[in-house]
Amino acid sequence: MNIPTATYRIQFRNGMTFDRAAALVPYLKQLGISHLYASPIFSATAESTHGYDVTDVNQIEPSIGGREGFDRMAAALKAAGLGLILDIVPNHMAASLENPWWRDVIEHGEQSRYAYYFDIDWSRRLTLPFLGDTFEAVLANGEISVKRDPQTGKPALAYFDNFYPLAPETWQDREEAVLALRDAAEIAELHDQQPWRLMSWRDAPNDLSYRRFFEVTGLVGVRVEDKKVFDAAHQLILELVHSGAVQGLRVDHVDGLADPHGYLEQLRQAAGPDCYLTVEKILGDNEQLPDAWPVSGTTGYEFMAALANLLVDSDQLSGLRKAYQ
Repeated sequence: MNIPTATYRIQFRNGMTFDRAAALVPYLKQLGISHLYASPIFSATAESTHGYDVTDVNQIEPSIGGREGFDRMAAALKAAGLGLILDIVPNHMAASLENPWWRDVIEHGEQSRYAYYFDIDWSRRLTLPFLGDTFEAVLANGEISVKRDPQTGKPALAYFDNFYPLAPETWQDREEAVLALRDAAEIAELHDQQPWRLMSWRDAPNDLSYRRFFEVTGLVGVRVEDKKVFDAAHQLILELVHSGAVQGLRVDHVDGLADPHGYLEQLRQAAGPDCYLTVEKILGDNEQLPDAWPVSGTTGYEFMAALANLLVDSDQLSGLRKAYQ
């Protein structure tokens, strides 16, 4: 196992690309860095500044250099004798129309091949809490209409720049008639025929049909406890590990998973014994990382807290607090 002695975190996006990171490698080597620690590098929503709202787990984000740029950076690291640790996000993905798995679920409902990739309560319609007001209110205001999705050419319910795909059985034998709908009552009836329903974002805390990341409605829980889902969600990650381009993985929000221990066992088996694994886990007072977890440790929040306590003169805290207030 290639154990880091000093890591340097690089936050990709916002102008930071793989080529820019590759240009920093000589500097990192001079600093004594052993591993570059990369923020999530997989495709995320168009406006993402952080990469944790992943839309495609098996594609490297084109805007930061894509696969070719990644390969150049990995080659530069290898030539300098530095390793690479990836930040991965198994707990959730973006609940966004940019996510092809999620879009397919919206279009086909429980019949989608990805319906059980996400943690959804299929005893009722999929809730989409992305409206500024109730469905009835935005419909009455003329903010919802039936239009062709400019990307697919299929009929959709349009809400500003969002085009929610209609279930095929609700339009395929009457496409032109559906596109011609203008009456609010008829549009409401079409909406009621879908496997999903649009609703106000304000109603999400009390009426949500899927697991989300904390209170972030735009991030939907992924069922990586299912082996089929695990395999699909880790295909590219494991390819990068086994190719030798990646030496370690940092698992984001491990406590959000249905079975953290089971997931880590599966990841360890798939990644192999030489892959350096750590977990993002905020340990509570007197809490210990479970010995049974096959990882090398946490990402170090507890160490940073102890270090901050060491370096801060508690006798001077009152002065700092007074200045802040």
